[in-house]
Amino acid sequence: MVLFYSEQSSIPHSFQIVCQAYTLRYPNPFSPHVITCDAVERSLDASTGVLSSTRLVLKRGTLPKWVPRGMIEKAETWVLEESYLNLIDGTLTLRNRNIDHRFVMDVIEKSFIQIEHGGTTVTTHVKVTSSWGFQILRRRIENYGIGRFQRQSKNSRHGLEMTILILQPSSPLRQRLLKGEKINYPPAMPLRARLHELRRKAEKKRQLLSEIFLGGTRAKPEVSLNPDLTESVEDSLSAEEEAELMQLEEEFNLESPENLKPIETLTSSRKSCGSRWFWWWRWHSDSKNSFKESNQEDSYNNLPQVDGKKKGT
Repeated sequence: MVLFYSEQSSIPHSFQIVCQAYTLRYPNPFSPHVITCDAVERSLDASTGVLSSTRLVLKRGTLPKWVPRGMIEKAETWVLEESYLNLIDGTLTLRNRNIDHRFVMDVIEKSFIQIEHGGTTVTTHVKVTSSWGFQILRRRIENYGIGRFQRQSKNSRHGLEMTILILQPSSPLRQRLLKGEKINYPPAMPLRARLHELRRKAEKKRQLLSEIFLGGTRAKPEVSLNPDLTESVEDSLSAEEEAELMQLEEEFNLESPENLKPIETLTSSRKSCGSRWFWWWRWHSDSKNSFKESNQEDSYNNLPQVDGKKKGT
């Protein structure tokens, strides 16, 4: 199976500075998964004026929990990046492809950058193919690859914008870096602090909801009707803050902690349900046995007596 994805964006900067930023975008704080980036080959065709470059990028990621053991030994991959810059036509063509783990997931990314209306337009096409395992697993791997690219594309855009600001001579960010001053580049640090604050509020809301809906094995009506708890839930995390939290999670590609689960997943697990069924069966079987013993005792007491002894003895 094969999955495709395409996106287009506009950058309000000149083509020359955008091309330079694409070449110098690593490292940046928005791409912590990029470990190394080395130029392998670079050549200039004098007849066409095309500058060809080949780079080797080592990226590190995390594997989802549903990945079978032994499928991938290390969550690292080598990516071959090929670029063709034509300053005469004002175009830059990029082609990225992983050179290992291709049987599990083969990702081909093509980007076309050109001048348009005083700015720069970036068009990206992604092709994800998996040949590992059965069809359902292949489809899940391909969907995971497309989803991961969509999340990382936002971080890549932030990293590119930061590189563009550093390359501009009049940029305050560039001046602070040249002076050796500590920078707090937006939106990385402020939004990250806001993300942690919203996570704390979401955790508080989750605890309050668990007190309301999961107060023991059965819900307690007196707790669920408590107006103080209801007001606390409403004050812990509003609908606007919840939407902001979801946006920040997607923007920074940070995995939510396990305690930030939807309300639907706060129900009893299959193991706890099984244990409850087990104890219910024990109680039911004990009740049957006690009922049977009481019936036998009653029937024994109702037997007619013969010479001071029960007839059945």
